[in-house]
Amino acid sequence: MRCGYDLEVLSKFGVKVSVNIDPGTHCHALITGSSGSGKSQTLLYLIGSLLRSDPETVIFLCDFKNSNDFGFLSSYKYYYQGIDCYRGVMEYYAHFNQARKEGAWERCILLIDEYPAFITYLEAMDKADKTHQAKDILSAISEILMMGRGLKFGLWVITQRSDSAWFPSGSRDNFMLTIALGRLSREQAKMLFSGEDIPDRIYKPGQGLLLADGQALREVAFPMIRDARDWKRHILLALSRNSSISKPDWGPD
Repeated sequence: MRCGYDLEVLSKFGVKVSVNIDPGTHCHALITGSSGSGKSQTLLYLIGSLLRSDPETVIFLCDFKNSNDFGFLSSYKYYYQGIDCYRGVMEYYAHFNQARKEGAWERCILLIDEYPAFITYLEAMDKADKTHQAKDILSAISEILMMGRGLKFGLWVITQRSDSAWFPSGSRDNFMLTIALGRLSREQAKMLFSGEDIPDRIYKPGQGLLLADGQALREVAFPMIRDARDWKRHILLALSRNSSISKPDWGPD
């Protein structure tokens, strides 16, 4: 999977050198950046890149903020919006548990956009309705992060901040790929890239830092998608083709 281009080489020599990551060994990704840092465009680019490198991947996409960027997926079987994201995560978790019992036969990725906002909303609803949906999600996320790699079940979390409170029992340490876009505070840089030598550069939207397990910290630049309509069409066709897996029964509606 191509994760953009090496920004240092691009800046110095104008040469595009791809940064390639194997989604099999680096299936859990944390993508962070403030508003305007290019997260949505980068995510679209990464989804398309993943489906080009591994065209049979099944993706569950939870779009809590109902973004216009993902509206083209409204007809897709595993696209969830708003509060329906709870059902999306739990269906993915049920499929994950089914694979633990029977073995996995395809690669699956769960994408959760605006993850902290999603959890915060569930916590408020739990308090008002005396339910435990936030706990359900946090528990499922923790298990997927800790055990998903061997089952070919990945998790991509997209967030403005990546505080450890959103990932119980130290499960945040199980992300094999971290991408931070735009300007980072010292606190965030220390949290995400502890022990790394952070370059002194002001990043434009779509630019930032990438740290993959077993590799050195890199500066990366994600290209703008020139033909967004064609790119989205490619994504939708690939996802629709891969959505023939059956949804396991995760519980009562």
